[in-house]
Parts: sequence; C-alpha cells; structure tokens
Amino acid sequence: MNLKEFLPRKKVLSLDIGSYEIKGVIGKETKKGIIIENYFSIPTPNGAYHDGQIVDKDLINYVVDEALKKQKIKTKDVYLTINSSTIITREVIIPKVELQEIENILRFQITDYIPMNSENYIVQFKLIGSVYEDEIEKFRILLIGIPKEIVENHFQLIKDLDLNPLVLDYQPNSIGKLIQYAELINDDYPTENVTFATIDIGYDNTEVSIIKNGTIHVSRVIEIGGKYIDQSILNFYEYSENDLKEIKEKINDINEVDEGNLDSNSIINIIKNVLNTLNERIEIVFRYYLTRESGNQINMILLLGGNGNFNGLDNYYSNYFNIPSITLRAINNLVFDGKVCEYMNSIGALIRRVGV
Repeated sequence: MNLKEFLPRKKVLSLDIGSYEIKGVIGKETKKGIIIENYFSIPTPNGAYHDGQIVDKDLINYVVDEALKKQKIKTKDVYLTINSSTIITREVIIPKVELQEIENILRFQITDYIPMNSENYIVQFKLIGSVYEDEIEKFRILLIGIPKEIVENHFQLIKDLDLNPLVLDYQPNSIGKLIQYAELINDDYPTENVTFATIDIGYDNTEVSIIKNGTIHVSRVIEIGGKYIDQSILNFYEYSENDLKEIKEKINDINEVDEGNLDSNSIINIIKNVLNTLNERIEIVFRYYLTRESGNQINMILLLGGNGNFNGLDNYYSNYFNIPSITLRAINNLVFDGKVCEYMNSIGALIRRVGV
C-alpha cells in the first residue's frame, strides 16, 4: 500500500500542543514527498495545558490565534496530534474474523479491556499481527482509548479559532507513520523491518514506543521529563529560564568531563542522574516487550523531542542500553529546514492512512 495515496492534497495546519511548547507546521504532499512550507513554535502559557488536558482554553486560544496571525497563516483545515498518560493502550487477542467484523466484536467486549468507565473513552483499534493459540490463528489488536473529554475539548478549541478540525491523532501513531513513510533516517539508516524504540523526552513526561514498519507494538508515558532536569539543576543553581536554556545548549558532550569547569561537570552529572532514573523506567518497558514473545528485539533507539538534543545523548543511550541509538536529524521524502526531532509529531500527523 502506498502511503502517499492518503496524504492531504492541499495544505493543512498540523498542531502539536504540549505543556512547554505549541508547535505547528503547514504542509502538503507533492511528488517530492512531504513539503513543509511553514512552521512555528510558541511557548505554552504556564499552567494552561497539562498532560493532554486543556486547563485554560481561553489562554491557549489567544496564544494560538496570535501565532497564526503573526505567521499570516490562512489555512483552515487542522490536524491535531496529542498524547496523555490518561490515554489507554491495550493489546488484545480475538478470533480471526473478517476485518469488518472486528469493530463489532470489540464493541461488545470493550468493558473487558477498559473496565473503568469505558463509556467515557473513544476507542479505536489497529490490527498489528496474528498469533497461533492451540494451532488456531487469532488476531492481535492494539486498542487506543482516548478520554472523550480530551477529544471534545480539543475539537472545541479548534472550532473556537474559526478553523476546521479534521483529524485528532495519537502521537506514537504519528511517529510510526513518519518512520514507515521514510526509507532512510539521517541519510544512513533504513527503516524497513527495523524495530525502533522511540524515546520522546518532553517537558512533563517521556513517551516510549516500540514501532516496527509503522505498527505500534508498545507505547507508554513515563512521568519524567525535561522539567525534572531543569528543577534538579535549579535546586543547586539560581539561573533564570533563559540562562538555563543557554547553559544546556552549550554542553559540548554529555559524556565528557571538563576538568577546568566544575559547574559544567556538576550540571552534566545532575542531568545524567535524572536520565538514569528515567532509563530505569524505560528499561521496564523494553523488558516487557522483549519477554512477551520469543524473537522480539529492539534494533535501534530513536531519540526525539527538544530534550533529546543534548550533544552526545545518542552515545549515552547506546552505552546505557547497549543498543545503537541516534538522534533524529533528517528523513528522506521530507522537505523541511527545521529540526525534525522537535516537529516529528506534527509532521507525522499529516500522513493519512485508511482509518488513521
């Protein structure tokens, strides 16, 4: 199946709303692949958005509206991509049936999979493979349950901006589609039949997903993110927000010690202590996937997000997990002059496939 058949034929505004930043891209498909014509990021007002929940709708509305005016964006059609620790993912096994019958089976059994107030969730599913039990073939299905309140609030936010909300995507799904759409990552690494562990270190939390050929096999949200790094540094140093950002950007290599700069060494150690705590949680996710089925393996770690930009972080993760690790810098089939690792969610949401 050619994914390009399902990409938008006209420009679409794709938004990725987070607790720290709101990112947007204007993109469309051409014969050259996905072309991003414009992009922007703005700070999310403090406390206005948290863990996929719109806390202050009027304030989010105002800052997004001002950004669209400043960027002179006229595009009305909007795709959104979100994530939250309240989103439920479950892998379930059902009898092999005709594809059109899957939804009916899941509808009648949904309380078995989402027993707590299942009526408060909007549930979608993806077929991720098959398995044999007692020599009988069955389907492996990934269920994704998003709280209705999250869906309705984001839909209303876009309507209040006088825009057309067309798609609400799930961030790991956006990433999976973009990986599948690409043939090469960073010009050197092929994507076909490679099992990626994607680690998106956000501000509030970290998203960890296991993805192969665009299919999500595991996805978890770990409630440790960039703000924990910042706060840990600020516990010892009285920096302003701008000073702290500049200091982190000046780190030459998170793996190296600068004998002449004690403050730099101390900050690097603080960052690595937080990352070590995070990695202990990530290791649980990896172990869960690797032990579920014989033959499961992770071929490569793909680092995403603004907090995945520390110099040397790829080598740090390679050494920690003994798995080749890279920070996403570029993919083919994409024309974009920004930092792909920071805009991957909103770019990936542009890709439309049947049902997603």
